[in-house]
Amino acid sequence: MIRFKSGLTPFVIQQYYDALTTQGIPCVVRNQFISGAMGELPAQDLEPELRLINGDDLVFAEAVLKSLKEDSDAVAWVCKTCHEPQDAEFNLCWNCQSPKC
Repeated sequence: MIRFKSGLTPFVIQQYYDALTTQGIPCVVRNQFISGAMGELPAQDLEPELRLINGDDLVFAEAVLKSLKEDSDAVAWVCKTCHEPQDAEFNLCWNCQSPKC
């Protein structure tokens, strides 16, 4: 088991966990509920961590997180079939169901 990401908010760690498990990459979130020990343990032991079960999945896991970043950088688009404006996060036209090209 290797530490993959840490030092991020619990919300971001959970998003990464969901994205990786959806792609079949086994991983675990550690220190999710340990914030109650603040002041009793060193700060670096309290931040949430995402750990990969198999070190061999590291390259694929990085690619999955890179695709999340690319998705968030997307821009609005116009459907080529019905010419209806679409928000960036959609891959299908809401009006005619045509795929984003």
